[in-house]
Amino acid sequence: MNYLQRENNTQRIYLTENTLDVSEILDENYDYIVESMKNEDFSIKNPTCSLFKELVFDNKVVGFCTYDYSRHFMTSALNNIYVLPQFRGNGLFFEELEKTMKEQNKTSIVEPTRLVVEILIKYGFAEMIFENVAASSIEFIVPGEHVLSNADYNNSEELSTHFYDLNLCACIHFLDLNESSIAYSAPLNYDIINYDCNEYRKELDDDYFSNLKNEFLANEDKIKRTITGLERSLPIKKYTLEDVIGQEDNLSPYIESLIDDAHITYADALKIREQMKKEYEEGMILDESLLIRLAYLFEKNPHPTIKSHSETCPYCEMPIDSHDKFCHFCGINLKKYGL
Repeated sequence: MNYLQRENNTQRIYLTENTLDVSEILDENYDYIVESMKNEDFSIKNPTCSLFKELVFDNKVVGFCTYDYSRHFMTSALNNIYVLPQFRGNGLFFEELEKTMKEQNKTSIVEPTRLVVEILIKYGFAEMIFENVAASSIEFIVPGEHVLSNADYNNSEELSTHFYDLNLCACIHFLDLNESSIAYSAPLNYDIINYDCNEYRKELDDDYFSNLKNEFLANEDKIKRTITGLERSLPIKKYTLEDVIGQEDNLSPYIESLIDDAHITYADALKIREQMKKEYEEGMILDESLLIRLAYLFEKNPHPTIKSHSETCPYCEMPIDSHDKFCHFCGINLKKYGL
């Protein structure tokens, strides 16, 4: 095979403020990767991205990954990844995740396949909590139109969760644990072909959801400890308050970039900086949630967009999990509210 060569394993990266067409980039530059994907019936899950990165091994381009990426807040959501079959097992996915978190911030993964979750387990980013369910330190995101449920669910709302059912090949989240109300992701083509997940899905009934509820209730403390331990071991870049808001008369690069791109006025930036400084001193925000809080205030306190969950943040009313230290939407320290 005539692989593209990269000296010193240097990745080629495509980055834009808008969107990139993933198939267009692949068709124009990586014909052998496209051919391999066709041979495996591998489909692109997300047709667009804002960041496209080559995956390089032994100076050869052997795959790619794409992200929805915000350079202002250094957040990223992995929405596609593919490695040529003959190069799997070399830790490329692990290296990419680790590099992203060390250089930027904690990432999330959009609609992971079972293979991706198994790799997360292998490298300590996730752990089995009972027979067929894994808990992940990395958040899973499912677009609303791909969410199924045994209860009423507003499909305009995306699903975020830390749990994955390996039998169903589905991200799962309890909307209401007491009522056994569960939202779960629709099957992906890769999982249907390689794991026959639709056979397991035929067994989905009230008993299945009730048993799953009982497992979660019986293992509630174990689940909290597991996710807390996994999150502590993540190689996430650390930020201080000064990193995020700046010092004295100097604004941080994050805030400066928002002003430069005309997303916010200088006067509003100063107000946000003072608000964050006050909230940090009062213990309302944590080091881990500083960038999330900045993003929330920059968006001028957006209204909650997800309303199908029973457990919500008392500050912004977005969904939270019992193991969360802070709200992943507004950045508020949940312990400050006794949660």
